[in-house]
Amino acid sequence: MFKRAKYLVLAFVVGATLLAPVFVQPLNAQVLYGSVVGTVTDQTGALVPKAAVTITNVNTGQTREGTTDDAGYYSIPNVLEGRYDLSVKMAGFRPYLEKGVDVPINTVTRVNVNLQLGPVTESVTVETNAAVLQTTKSDVSVNLESRAMENLPLSNFRNYQTLINLVPGATPARFQNAEADTPGRSLSTNINGQQRGANNTRLDGSADILVTMPHHAVYVPPVESIAEVNISTNNFDAEQGMTGGAAVTVVTKSGTNEFHGSFFGYHNNSATRAFIWDENRSGVKKKPKNILNIDGGSIGGPIKKNKLFFFADWEGTFERSNRFVRASVPTAALRTGDFSQFLGDQILDASGNPIMVATTEGVSVPLQEGMVFDPYSGNLDGTGRAVFSDGGALNVIPQARLNGPMMTLLDLVPQPNLPGENSNYFNSGTQRLNRNNIDSKINWNRNDKHQLWFKYSVMRATFSSGGFSLGKAGGACL
Repeated sequence: MFKRAKYLVLAFVVGATLLAPVFVQPLNAQVLYGSVVGTVTDQTGALVPKAAVTITNVNTGQTREGTTDDAGYYSIPNVLEGRYDLSVKMAGFRPYLEKGVDVPINTVTRVNVNLQLGPVTESVTVETNAAVLQTTKSDVSVNLESRAMENLPLSNFRNYQTLINLVPGATPARFQNAEADTPGRSLSTNINGQQRGANNTRLDGSADILVTMPHHAVYVPPVESIAEVNISTNNFDAEQGMTGGAAVTVVTKSGTNEFHGSFFGYHNNSATRAFIWDENRSGVKKKPKNILNIDGGSIGGPIKKNKLFFFADWEGTFERSNRFVRASVPTAALRTGDFSQFLGDQILDASGNPIMVATTEGVSVPLQEGMVFDPYSGNLDGTGRAVFSDGGALNVIPQARLNGPMMTLLDLVPQPNLPGENSNYFNSGTQRLNRNNIDSKINWNRNDKHQLWFKYSVMRATFSSGGFSLGKAGGACL
C-alpha cells in the first residue's frame, strides 16, 4: 500500500523599496545588500569635499549617487549585489572612473579615490581586478558566488548548502529527517560547535526556516536561481539576530539589460553500481531500480531597458530510489505454535538432580532451558505453572489455544525467504519522489532613489512510499 503526500510551499511575494538619501556618516551594509564607501583626496593627499560620486550597475544601468563630506568621505548604502562602475567628478579635477567594482551582499566595499588636477576633457580610468581587504566590518563571513556554485561539484540533489562544508568551523552537512516530511532535502550543519538549530537562513530577506523543525530551511532554491550566498559565523551585525551558529543570507538572481539563459540535465542510475552484500546473499540477479534525474533551466532579461527586468527558473527532481529491508519473520513451525526447537539443556537443582515440572497434558517432565509455560496455569505468584505440551511433544502450543484474530494477522506476514530464525526475510522496493521548484522575479528601477522587486517561489513535491515491505501486512514497498 502506498502513502502519497503532496507538499506546496508558497515562498515569497516580496516588495523591497530602497530609499537612498545621501548619508555622510559611516554606515554598515545591510545584510541583503552591500555598501560602497571611501575617501576622495587630491594628488597631495588633501581631502576633497563636495565631490560627486556615482555608481552605475553595468548589467542594469541603475545609478546611485553620493557626495563627499567635509572630511572627503562618502557612503552609498543599500546597494543591490552586482558589478558597478564608480565615477567621481569635481570642478578643477579630471573625471575619475573605476570599472568593475564588485559589491557583494553583507559587505562594505571600500573604494578610495585620488583625483588629479586637470581639465574635465581629460579623464582617469582604473580597471579593478584585485579583491580589497575588508577593513570596515569585523564580522567573520564567507561569500559563495554564482559561478562557484554552478561549477563546483554539488552532491545531495545539487544543493548549494553542500558548499557550507568549505566554511571554517563547519561540520560536514547532512540530510535531516525523511523525504516524506522534508522533500526539499535541506541539509544541516554545526558551526563552531553550536547546535544545528542555532543557524538562521534568510532568502531574499525573508526568514527561511521550517517552524516545526528550525534546523531545516523550508525552501532550498535551485542553484541556477542563486546570485550569491553570504555565511557569517562570528561577530554578526545587529540585523542578523536569532543566530548562534551561522547567519546564512541567500540572494537570488535578477534580470539584466541582456538576455541570458541556461539549461541542464543530470542523470544517474543503478546500472553504474555493483550489487550490495545483502543482494548477493539473497541471490538477487537484477539490480532494483535506482534512478535520479535533475533537469532545469533559467531565463532572464529586460522588459524595458534600464527600467524593468525579469528572471525565472525551473528545476525538476525525479527520483526512483531502491529501498531494502532485512527483517525477522516467524518460521513455518512457529506459526503453528511449535517452539520445540528452542528446548535446551536440563536445569538441575543444587544437588544435581532434575527439577520436575508439569505439562498441560498432566505429565511431569524435567525442567529444560527454553520452555514455554502456560500463563493461565499455576499460582498467581507464577509458581506451579505447566509447560505447553501437545500430543506428548513439549513446547508445542495446542491449536485450540492459538488466538484466532492474531493467526489471521500472522497469515498476512510473508514466509521467510532466507535461512534461520533471525534476519530471515529480505525485500526491496522503489521509492518515488517528484519535485518541481519554480522561481520568478521582477525588478523595477523606478528612479535612482526608488527600486522595487517582487519574488514568487513555489515547490511542489509528490512522494510515494509504502510500509515496511511485509506484503499484505505492511505494504509492497519500503
